[in-house]
Amino acid sequence: MSESNSSSVKASGNESTSLNELVPLIQRHVDALKKPGVVSIRPGYRMENGWPTKERAVVVIRSKDATGLSFPSELEGVKVDVREATPVEQMRHGEPERFAKLAAERPELVPGAFPEVDPVAEGAAAPQPTIAPAAAKPQIAYTPAPVPLQAVRGNLSFTCHASPDAGWPTLKQFLSQTQSRLTVGLYDWTSEHILNEVKKNFALGQVLKITLDNPALNPTADQSDSDTVKTLDQALGGSFEAAWALVRQNKDIARWIFPTAYHIKVAVRDGKSVWLSSGNWNNSNQPDIDPISNPQADDQQIARKSDRDWHVIVDNPDLAQTYEAYLKHDFDVADAVAPATGPGLQEVTPPEPVPAEFQVEARAAFHFFAPLRLENEAATITPLLTPDPGVYQEAMLKLIQSAENKLYIQLQYIHPSDSAQDASFTDLINAVVDRNSKGVDVRIILSQFQASHGWLERLQAAGIDLSTVKIQNGVHNKGFVVDSTTVALGSQNWSGDGVLRNRDASVIIENAKAAQYYENIFLHDWDNLARQSVRQ
Repeated sequence: MSESNSSSVKASGNESTSLNELVPLIQRHVDALKKPGVVSIRPGYRMENGWPTKERAVVVIRSKDATGLSFPSELEGVKVDVREATPVEQMRHGEPERFAKLAAERPELVPGAFPEVDPVAEGAAAPQPTIAPAAAKPQIAYTPAPVPLQAVRGNLSFTCHASPDAGWPTLKQFLSQTQSRLTVGLYDWTSEHILNEVKKNFALGQVLKITLDNPALNPTADQSDSDTVKTLDQALGGSFEAAWALVRQNKDIARWIFPTAYHIKVAVRDGKSVWLSSGNWNNSNQPDIDPISNPQADDQQIARKSDRDWHVIVDNPDLAQTYEAYLKHDFDVADAVAPATGPGLQEVTPPEPVPAEFQVEARAAFHFFAPLRLENEAATITPLLTPDPGVYQEAMLKLIQSAENKLYIQLQYIHPSDSAQDASFTDLINAVVDRNSKGVDVRIILSQFQASHGWLERLQAAGIDLSTVKIQNGVHNKGFVVDSTTVALGSQNWSGDGVLRNRDASVIIENAKAAQYYENIFLHDWDNLARQSVRQ
């Protein structure tokens, strides 16, 4: 190839665009790359010791069983990087229909980081998960509750805690103190021990009202979400009301508001206290252990198979009633379309289970952190909801831009987007890039799912310095700590849908004691559980 042609594939301007320019090169040489057992062919970066370098490469993903294949070492001066498929990539290749169903409901599995050349049919797009088009299912415009999302300030009482350390014991106590009503918005409830605790605690007629999604089953599920609803309906009778969230990919629901998930994890008790979390009511987010108050020999074994999540309980009627107003509004809108109990109840189909091999163990032992109870502590707590226009992204942009010394981020995944409709999400990523360029100590921990489909490399193409990034198996958290003084936690994953279009909830807590509590947990994970390697 001539020198002038070779220059056309050198990095220039936007790095994502530059990488996409490798696609024509791949297509020119696709016959040398298409071999039995090849899963994906795409642009990316050359890996070294399990971590992306900054050298652009043609990436060939092969099945784990496809050994002994021979590929050119480079194409027109661009290195060819051959890797073994992750379990997620392997299923996408071997069971595309099953994978498409899972990825439509579990955004952490979605491909699309880079354009791909199909290893089966030259020039065709790689198989993509499909979601029912909006035209086939009418969309209902999102409307907020008629209550402003206002911060609460003053001397506040709240409990900071994390999973697997103390998530379930703290939630268990919260549920047991329900006197009259519990109002819940939840993505997933498949844990039997939480189900049994609610049945026991609500035997005196306390009212339970819930809006619930019906996602692909967690690998640790004891029962489906529909089984949970049926059991509670039988056990609690008229004191229980449930509605199915209006999510587009749920084929049993006739109308939709949220494209991929009703992803919120919030419970309001008696209009006085609110539990808010990154974790669902399932066994991986709320494992049935109490290593702080009742340690057992198998605590570490269970913890290493569980997820990292952050939670908070705030005992403040103003904040609780704000969230409750939104949860009740969500319920009323959903109940008019898809009631899960009572007359006209809507049956839903139990979804495809997520394969157990997608969940991997933590790479080291946990130090367990006890909950931090703060009583009458000077603090400001700001509620954030998605898809309420501008609320989450504007507050989080301001928070990130305020970082002067430290910015610690722990997320399940970050999926950069080139879509114009996701520009305000891209602003958040750019703000992180800016903080790093200004000398702020930026550290980012992501889950093992970031390593599939090129998303880790896509992060580098978006400007994130991968020397500031580590991978931690089992991260389900969505947390941020800024300058040891402010912490944000909740349920928003970083994607266009997660930040802008799904139903999610977070809080920003301006209080140094709370921020330093979560910072210590983050640094424990950074030093002990996270690695700069995609190898599980």
